[in-house]
Amino acid sequence: MLAGRALRVTLGGDSVPLAGTFVVGHHIGAQGQGPVDSVRSDAAGRFRLAVARPDTGGLYVVSARYRDIGYFGEPVSPQDRAHAGAMTLVVFDTSATGPALTVALRHLVLTSPDPDGSHRVLDIFQVHNPSSTTRVAADSNGSTWRVRLPAGIANFVLGESDISPAAVRHEGDEMLVGAPFPPGEKQVLASYTLPRGTREIRIPIDQATARFDLLVEDSSSSASGPGVSAAPPLQLEGRTFRRFAAERLRGGEVVTLRLSAAADAGRRFTWLVVLAAGIGLGAALLYFLGRRGTPGAVVAPAEGAGPETLAAQIAALDERFEGREAATPPEDWARYVARRAELKERLRAALARDGAL
Repeated sequence: MLAGRALRVTLGGDSVPLAGTFVVGHHIGAQGQGPVDSVRSDAAGRFRLAVARPDTGGLYVVSARYRDIGYFGEPVSPQDRAHAGAMTLVVFDTSATGPALTVALRHLVLTSPDPDGSHRVLDIFQVHNPSSTTRVAADSNGSTWRVRLPAGIANFVLGESDISPAAVRHEGDEMLVGAPFPPGEKQVLASYTLPRGTREIRIPIDQATARFDLLVEDSSSSASGPGVSAAPPLQLEGRTFRRFAAERLRGGEVVTLRLSAAADAGRRFTWLVVLAAGIGLGAALLYFLGRRGTPGAVVAPAEGAGPETLAAQIAALDERFEGREAATPPEDWARYVARRAELKERLRAALARDGAL
């Protein structure tokens, strides 16, 4: 049994019952995924959803739509009867104004050069909405959040994020996001390339950033900027990745990265670092219906599979689902996200087992 209350947080920050809304229960498991039941909340916002044969190894989550925005509760295990019987599903009023969105955490990963001399960059943002309302764009062509990226980048692609690729565009040196941002944090991940021969990258910090981490596959690189300091390097399969960090950066500051003239061009294990950097930022279980997908299945790797096999499975899965959010049935989408979450956890364990993390 999944039971609890649906609440709406008003513009003033008060919580009131969300009456008469459809609450949907979803199952996330290794063998089967999808919606299990739906019910309308009563006048007090209460709901009860029956689960005929609970999957003791799976998770369950409830969702509702309010003002065309989907919201999800915390996943629970059916074995945790106390939490499964006292779930809270919160939706929010919307506003196009309010306190500025900030960056709680930014990870920027720069790889060694590709064969053509260009550098690939993974730029991961945890965007924080400090208000009690869901931030929306003022109009259909506007943006809810925008950020400046390094100048001269190419091949911009939205990566594994908590928003749809259709809600993101790249204009000039800016990434503009039109998706709603509920209170709390959302992950926005972009990848792009820097041109051949790049030796200095100026990374604009155009808004308050609580923490900035820089991971560079160049042992001779250096970074400077307000509060920027070197952190312990990451060793992976005999390769060295320099790390730099800064905290409490203010809007208008710049972090400058300088590369050596002869960076190592080998790239065999670079993707492991990129995946490892993203693993700690994922929120798949909380936002499992808010990404992109298309039907398909992935063959499960054998137990004890190494990082390379697991990472290849994740890459194949993402490639199959990339950019097809609107065309994906909810059941297929749930299978995709559950499978991806399982693979990511296994990759995390494999990297830790091999001493990579």
